[in-house]
Amino acid sequence: MNLWATWCPPCLQEVPDLERFSNEYKKSGVVVLGVDQGESIAAASAFARAHGVSYPILVDEDQQYGRTYEAIGLPTTVVVDRAGHVVHGYDGPLTLAQMREAVAPVLKGP
Repeated sequence: MNLWATWCPPCLQEVPDLERFSNEYKKSGVVVLGVDQGESIAAASAFARAHGVSYPILVDEDQQYGRTYEAIGLPTTVVVDRAGHVVHGYDGPLTLAQMREAVAPVLKGP
């Protein structure tokens, strides 16, 4: 789960790698879920279309996810395992290599 906003330069920087990661890992059952923080559906949808985002985007106008996951800033990425448990949270943009590294333990299983 990636918490982001359209006005956030590091979020924009991260989008191409999130898109590549999503396409690369969807056959493994990994779902990238973008959660726009504090903006409208229209703003998030326009951004997703303009930047070729194909992974699902939710809009959190009240920024509840950010508070729930104690996000310090944007972007924040939260890795959740198949049972719904938070494995790790990352503040700041991740590279494609870091995204792969972040999910590797979850994909290996117990």
